[in-house]
Amino acid sequence: MWETGENITSQAPVLFKKKQGTVYLTNKRLAWVQQSALAPSVSIKHDDIKSLFVNAATADKVILKIVEIKPDVSHSFYFSSESASKDRDEFKAGISSILSLRQQRAVNGSATPSYSGAAPSPGGGGSPVISDASAPGTPKAQAKLVGMKRGLNGGGPPQELKTRFALLKQNKELAGLHRDLVMGKHVSEEEFWESRKHLLRNKIAMDGQQKGQSSAWLDLKPETGESNDVKYVMTPQVIHSVCQQYPSIKRAYDAYVPDKLSEAEFWKRYFQSRFFHRSRSGRGANEPDDEIFDKALEEDEEETKSAPKRIKLDHINKLVDLSTTEEDHLESYTSPESTMAAGRTKESKEAMPLIRRFNRYAQRVLNSTTGPKKPTKDDTFDMNGVERAIVFEDLQEQQESSRIVLDIQDTRRYFESQGGDVRSSKIQEGQNPATILQQFYNEFTSQGVELNKPFSIPVTTFDALMKNVKANRAKMSPPKDGSQVLPAQLYQEALACHSAGNEILRHFWASTGADKATKHQRMVESLKKIQDENVKSLLIQASSLGTESLNAMRMMLKPMQNGIERALKHAESRPKPPVRKLA
Repeated sequence: MWETGENITSQAPVLFKKKQGTVYLTNKRLAWVQQSALAPSVSIKHDDIKSLFVNAATADKVILKIVEIKPDVSHSFYFSSESASKDRDEFKAGISSILSLRQQRAVNGSATPSYSGAAPSPGGGGSPVISDASAPGTPKAQAKLVGMKRGLNGGGPPQELKTRFALLKQNKELAGLHRDLVMGKHVSEEEFWESRKHLLRNKIAMDGQQKGQSSAWLDLKPETGESNDVKYVMTPQVIHSVCQQYPSIKRAYDAYVPDKLSEAEFWKRYFQSRFFHRSRSGRGANEPDDEIFDKALEEDEEETKSAPKRIKLDHINKLVDLSTTEEDHLESYTSPESTMAAGRTKESKEAMPLIRRFNRYAQRVLNSTTGPKKPTKDDTFDMNGVERAIVFEDLQEQQESSRIVLDIQDTRRYFESQGGDVRSSKIQEGQNPATILQQFYNEFTSQGVELNKPFSIPVTTFDALMKNVKANRAKMSPPKDGSQVLPAQLYQEALACHSAGNEILRHFWASTGADKATKHQRMVESLKKIQDENVKSLLIQASSLGTESLNAMRMMLKPMQNGIERALKHAESRPKPPVRKLA
């Protein structure tokens, strides 16, 4: 059952496809043997393991999922012993060590190190290739980018490595291409990102931008701990929002913290006060008296009830100042609806304090970003801007421009000179104009065209034209593409193969120089692998679905295949480097 030199490092009883058996991890492969069987039913070599998933620790079942590289097949093992969690952690550590060592070989290009089966030590960085997401079939199932963090340790500044990981986490297509090329050992980490430096620069620039404060109303929600105790998390951003939303709280905070009260005690009393619970299901009446926050509550209610101060409109542009045209509408036959006038109905009176509170908070957020607009003495209004906006040049009186009139004495000679040489159009000597006109008339009438009779087109002509139009339209209409014919999963695999092939082709043509002969040969081997394995696998899967699916798959892969064939012919035509003989 075991090969020569194969040693078992871990084993545990598991359920696989509802059948009892034992899973083994050796120094060469991962194997599952059904109970009372003599040979493994599942055998996965180390290099064929693509990713590893485990479900949440709080789940009822202890699951370990292994995904193969080619073809993309997964195997889920349910650990059934009393020490199921311990057994799974042992396999998790062993397989993560295998993936980490393989990624190091892909990045550094070093020789294949031996695998001892020991779990990585905590000080050695652990195994970043494991994702503690829920296994498939559980509510918390999440697909993570396995091997990504490990693949980003190939070099470069730490900030750039962090940016790479964040970019791959956001872009699923780029992450899939990174997994196929870097994890598949086609290109190195630095070669992959060499042509994507602009994406890294844009990502760093986007992350470096400071976002403005949100104008949304702050809603503090409690968190429940393990012992059912309620707690509120107060970050500096939350404290800033509370103080900006309620100026009376900010005044109390400045007056009491930290001289009279600690910051923790201040916020504890805030969450117990009527001020905090006044809009939460009417609980404010049951809260204890608090001198600090009761006073802040009175100040806030007084500020809300009072109407806002009238704003001076001296500095506002006349084109947007609505009060300047109020006198033009005094004799209008229409008037605003009574429900639109603030404070005249019962509903509007009840809503006015809340509306004023929202408006004041929005004004504070705006002022914190741009600052309030205060008119100055030097801020004079420019009427030129108003005139440019309301004056139409087409409606103004046109003034004649001063110009010099061209006075021509002999207009006949002027137009003759503009018409060119007219001597060639003269009738030659000895010709009669009447004879020329009669000859032209005879030639025209001999054609048999009668302009005074209706001209009819045969019906067969229309039928022939319509038949040709339909045939040309059928030729011009595009055939069904792969997205309409192929299944969704197979279509995505074809897109991934197409992207990977084009990426390797780009690296191939970029390495045609004599100083990159090693990389060029590596790209040739990768192109052959894409052509012999990936393309053939996709065509086999498509052929099993029918002729239409096979034709759609061929159409999708044809541009990439033509590019690969052209590249391989170019590589064969290149002169081979001379072989140096040892003296």
